[in-house]
Amino acid sequence: MSNSTKYTATIKNQEYALTTQKQGNQTIVTVDGIEQTPDWHRIASLASHTSEQRTEGGRYSLLLNGQSYEVFARRMVQPDEGSGQTYEIQLAGQYFMVTIEDERIRLLEGSARKNAQSNAARIQAPMPGLVVNTLVQPGDTVNAGQTVVVLEAMKMENDLPSPISGTVKELKVNTGQTVEQGQLLVLIEATQPA
Repeated sequence: MSNSTKYTATIKNQEYALTTQKQGNQTIVTVDGIEQTPDWHRIASLASHTSEQRTEGGRYSLLLNGQSYEVFARRMVQPDEGSGQTYEIQLAGQYFMVTIEDERIRLLEGSARKNAQSNAARIQAPMPGLVVNTLVQPGDTVNAGQTVVVLEAMKMENDLPSPISGTVKELKVNTGQTVEQGQLLVLIEATQPA
């Protein structure tokens, strides 16, 4: 049985769909539909200043399509990176800043951010899936961050929260219903300040 994980990699403002899949001792990497089976090994870890400090990265040997490369990678903590991780990469004499985000988390966070700025929130399916639970009904009062729908997608259950406090105006789906990406699930009107 193979286990695959989907990511979005951003390099110089260009996004790439990245999937890693473990098959036995090999990891298969697919970048924008092109499948590769890289052979890579850590040559050296990064030095840390204290015994308690953990530094992610190091020097690696990479064999890809018959070509050998030495790669330097170092985790760079960015104040605004959210759930992603940013790395400084040096490969074949070129320098890259690469941000890696789990695709599922990125879609969920993007959906919440998009709806948080208005006086009404449209909770939409961030990806195709199956509605496994609806936790609200029209007229219910909800708080920002409260889960309103549970959507099963990519073999995982995803809690979809309300980005605002307010009142549920419409519930557009039922438990057991299959939904498409972008489909409206719940409409919430913001609570008016007293």
